[in-house]
Amino acid sequence: MTHANAAMPDAAAARSSGGWEEFRAPGPWNAPAAYWFWHRIPTRSEIVAQIQAMMDAGYQSFQIQTRLSFPRDRYLSDDYLAMCRLAADEAASRGMMIGIYDEYNWLSGHAGGLTVQGRDELRERHLFHVTVPVGASGRIAGAITGIRSQDVGYLQEPGRQWVYDGGEPLWDEWTLVGAIGVTADGLPVDLTAGAHIDRADPQGCATSVGVPPASGLREVTFLVAARCRSSRMINYLDPAAARRFTEVGYDPYARAFGPHMGTTIRYVFFDQPHACFYTWDQNEGPTASTLMYEASFYRELQEAYSRDWPALLLSISRRDPAWASWRMTFFERYAQRGIDAFLGTLAQWCHRHGVLLSGHEVLSHVSSWDPTGTIVADDPRTNFGLDYFGIDAWRDVTGVDARNAMPQLSAKFGDSVARSHGRSGCIVEQYFGRVVPGSHFAAGWWELTLGQLRSQTMRHHILGMRQLLMHAFWLTDGDESDRMLVNPRFDFAPGVNFEPWFAAHRALADESARVSVFLDGMRPLDHVAVLYPLRTAWMGGPSHEFGRHTAFWTERLAREGIDYALIDERDLLGSASDGSGLRLPDGRTFPVLVLPGVEAVRSLDIVERLRAFLDAGGVVVSTGVLPSLTQDDGDVRAAVERLAEDPHWFHYAGEPSWDRVRAAVLQALPGRFRVVAAAGSGQLWSRCGADGTGVRVMLFNDGDDEREVGIVHARERCRVTEWRAVDGSRSAPTPWLTGPVRVRLAPHQVRLLHVEVDGERTADELTLLSGWRFRPVTQDADATCSWQPIMPFDGWQAQGYPTFCGTGEYRIDVEIPDDAMSSDGWELLLPATEDSAEVLVNGRHAGVAPWPSGAIRLGGSLHAGVNALTVRVTSSAANHYYHGTGLQGDGPARCGLLAPPVLRPVRRWHDIDSLLA
Repeated sequence: MTHANAAMPDAAAARSSGGWEEFRAPGPWNAPAAYWFWHRIPTRSEIVAQIQAMMDAGYQSFQIQTRLSFPRDRYLSDDYLAMCRLAADEAASRGMMIGIYDEYNWLSGHAGGLTVQGRDELRERHLFHVTVPVGASGRIAGAITGIRSQDVGYLQEPGRQWVYDGGEPLWDEWTLVGAIGVTADGLPVDLTAGAHIDRADPQGCATSVGVPPASGLREVTFLVAARCRSSRMINYLDPAAARRFTEVGYDPYARAFGPHMGTTIRYVFFDQPHACFYTWDQNEGPTASTLMYEASFYRELQEAYSRDWPALLLSISRRDPAWASWRMTFFERYAQRGIDAFLGTLAQWCHRHGVLLSGHEVLSHVSSWDPTGTIVADDPRTNFGLDYFGIDAWRDVTGVDARNAMPQLSAKFGDSVARSHGRSGCIVEQYFGRVVPGSHFAAGWWELTLGQLRSQTMRHHILGMRQLLMHAFWLTDGDESDRMLVNPRFDFAPGVNFEPWFAAHRALADESARVSVFLDGMRPLDHVAVLYPLRTAWMGGPSHEFGRHTAFWTERLAREGIDYALIDERDLLGSASDGSGLRLPDGRTFPVLVLPGVEAVRSLDIVERLRAFLDAGGVVVSTGVLPSLTQDDGDVRAAVERLAEDPHWFHYAGEPSWDRVRAAVLQALPGRFRVVAAAGSGQLWSRCGADGTGVRVMLFNDGDDEREVGIVHARERCRVTEWRAVDGSRSAPTPWLTGPVRVRLAPHQVRLLHVEVDGERTADELTLLSGWRFRPVTQDADATCSWQPIMPFDGWQAQGYPTFCGTGEYRIDVEIPDDAMSSDGWELLLPATEDSAEVLVNGRHAGVAPWPSGAIRLGGSLHAGVNALTVRVTSSAANHYYHGTGLQGDGPARCGLLAPPVLRPVRRWHDIDSLLA
C-alpha cells in the first residue's frame, strides 16, 4: 500500500546544516532518541504521560519496541496498533519524530512469528557438513549430530521459547547438497551422484557414499541442508521471506499510522536481523557457525561455477588454504544475496511509503575496536558476510549499536560506511550488558550514572555519531523476581526513566543535541584511510590477525586525534591518485593509507591502485602480513613485496610500538591543523573539521583533572569563537592572534571552538623519520666510518653497531620552504634518547643537551632551502665493557636515537580563555 502523500524520502533531511540557528534549537535528528519499551499495551493516560516525560527529558523522537514480557500474540493486534496510532498523534502534537521499530523484541524479520505462520517454507534453513577419512571399507558414512544454537543458548529459556515453537530446534527436509572427495594430491572429486541420506530425524541425519577400494581418496566431505521446522526465524537468503515480512510486519504499521507516514513517522529501524548461529559436533570447517541455505541460491552457484563447484563446496567446509580464493568468491555471492534479498526489499518498501530506512546489523566490534570480536556469535561472517559497506548501500540513515561505557569502534565504523555512500554520521543505539562473573548480560547495568552516560555520549560524538538512541525508556519496571528478559527489570537495564538521576537528563540531551549540530557543520580533514580488509575476513575469519591490527590502528588514531576513516576495497578499486593523495569515488582524498593485517585482496587491480598511489607521492603504512592472495587466485606476494620497498611504504611485520608508526603517519602530514594536549591523566579526545569559514574543533576532557590544550595551525594568525553546548550561546570572536592558541578544560568538560585562520603559510613542525645517515666517530679522524643509512629508533646497537660506544653522528637533509620560515627560531625535540646530544646545523654548533631536558633551542640557524642537520649522540660505555662477559643480563644498552626527532618552530602561545568569557 502506497500513501497518496508518499514521496521518495530525502536522506539529506536526516542531518542539520550545522548552522547557528539550528545549534540554538536542535531538531529531532540531532537530539537524543529513545527506544520506548512496551511490556504490555499501555493505557491512553500512560501514553500521554510518558511521551510528555520523554519530551521533558530532551528526547525529541522515539521508537516503540515490544519486549519478551509483551504477549507475543498481541503484537500487531488491533488494540496494539490503536495505541501506536495514539502515540503518533501525541508525538505529532508536540513536534516529535517517530521511527518504526520493525520487530517484536529484536532479530528483524520474523514479525513475532507472523512471517512464517502458515508459510513453513520461509523458515530458516542451514548448511551442515561432515568430513570422514577414507578407510578400507567400500562405503563411507558420515553423520550430523549435536546441533545447537550459540546465540539463542545465551538467552536461556525465555529466548528459546521466543525463537522456537516448543523451545528447541527441530529439523526436517534434510537435503544432500554435495559429497566431495579429496585425493591424496588434494584434488576434489564430485561423488554427489552416488551419495545418499540414509537416515534423518529432528536432531540430525546420516549420510553415505560408495568409494572404490583403489579410489586414491583420503577423505570425503558430505554437505547437507535442513529446515528448522520449529524456528520462527526466517531464511534471509529468500526474497520471498523478506516480502512476507513487509506484508505482515510493515503494512499493518503503515495502515495504522496513516497520514503520519513520511511526516511524524520518518524512518523504519531494523535491529540485528540474523538467522540463528548453529554449531554441531562434527564442525571442523572454516566457519564456526552454520551458513544459511536457500536452494535456488546454491543452484545458481552450481550453474555459475559448474566445473569448480566441488572446490567451492570444499572452501566452506574445509580449512585447507588451497580453497581460500574460492571461499572469498563464495562469501562475495553469499553476502550480496542476503543483503539484497532482505535489506533491498525493506528499502524498497520504505521508499514506496515515503520513509527512510535505518537500523543496524550484527556488528562484531561492539564493545571493542576489533572487527573480529564475537559478541553475538562465534562467526558472524555467516550472517551477511561482515560486509558492512554493502549493507549500508541500502540504508538511508546509518545505524550501529554500542555496548557499555567504554570507547569503541561502532560510531567511527558507522560514520565511515555512511561517508562511503555520500552521507555522514550515524545513529548509535547505546545499551548496557552486565559483565560481572556469575550474573547474566541481560541484567544490565543499574549502576549507570548520568555522568557515565554523558561521557559515553561525547565519545560517540567524537567518533562520528549524530544521534544517541538510548536503550531504553521503559513503560514499567517489572517485579521483584530475578527472571532474566521476561521481567522488565532485568531486560537490559537500565530503564533510564527509573533511574533516580533521570530528572537531570535534560541537560545531557540538550548538550548532546547542540554538539551534534555543531559537528554536522564540519567536513573531515581526511588524514588517514584505514582499509577494512573484507576479503581477508572472508578468507581467515575471526581468528585472523587483521582484527587486532585494525584495533591497533583505529584506537590509536582516535586517541591521537588524527582524522581517519575506514574505507572499503570498492572505494580503493574506484580510486585515483594525484599529488593531493588517494582520491575516492565519493570525493574524499587521503595522503596516507593503512593496511592492517591485509592478507587477501580482490585482484591485481588493488595492487595497481597501491602502485599509482605511491607513484603520486602517497604514503602506505602496513602492519602484520602483507597482501599475498587474491580472490581470482592470483599470487601477488612478489609484486607487493617489491612495492613495499618503495621509500614511501612503511611496513612492520608484527605489531609495532605506536610511536614508531605514528612517526610514519605524521611525516606525511606536515602543516596539518591539530590539537596538542599537555600531559595529564585521562584521555583528551578531539575532532576537527573544516567548514566554509574555518575549522570547527570539539574537545572533550575524558578525565578527572584539568587539561591544557593547544590548537596549532600553519597560518599567520587566527581568531576563535566558542559555541557553548551547555546553554546554546556563543562568545564574541577573539581578536586576530598571531600563532597558536591555548585553552583549559575542566574535568569532563566539552568545548566547541570555531577557528578562523588567515594569512600566508607559516612554519610548522616536521617529523624526521626518513633519510637519516649514521657514522660512528672515532678519535682517529682517518678511521672515522663512512655514512650508512639508519632509522632513528631502536638505537644504533640494534642496527649494526652492537658494541660501539662513544659518539655517533646522525645526519639528515631538511628542506625549509621559503614561505615556512620561523621568525622566532627553531627547536629540535628528541622524544626518546637516554644519552647526551649536540646539534649542528650546516656544520655549525646550534644547541646541546648534556642530558634529556626537553627541546633543544636552535635559534635562527636554519635558512630557507636545504639544511644539513646533524645530531651527535654520546653514549655510555656499557656495550663495550660488558660485551662477551655475560654480566649485562638484560641485553645491550640502547644507544643513540630511540624515536624520530621533531623539528618545530618556537611558538608564542596565546591563552584565550579570558577572551572567550
